[in-house]
Amino acid sequence: MEELTLTHRRLPGTTVVTIGGELDAGTARHLETFLSEVLHEGDDLVFDLAELTFMDTGGLGVILAAGERTRRLGGRPCLAGLRGGPSRVVALTGIASAIPVHDTVDDALLTVAGAVAS
Repeated sequence: MEELTLTHRRLPGTTVVTIGGELDAGTARHLETFLSEVLHEGDDLVFDLAELTFMDTGGLGVILAAGERTRRLGGRPCLAGLRGGPSRVVALTGIASAIPVHDTVDDALLTVAGAVAS
């Protein structure tokens, strides 16, 4: 089992959260705690999932809840860098209808910046 890694960087009006390793029902609570510490009200939220090797619906549920919270507080959530198994989980669950999916973090950042400029 690959360890879950969590990092973030704060940009003006946006928090980028990088998730690496395995995100599952057993590690999802770590992500919940991490998000409660790093998210700012009104910020856009970009999940960088390029380093994520595994994700189950328990982990996806935390991401979805964070996206809903972000919207309630005035921000926009995005997913970026999906590949492999996590990409299939997102496709199978239809989560892209709730949280936009971008190929790269830069694409996601351009989208949220464009939404601010509009």
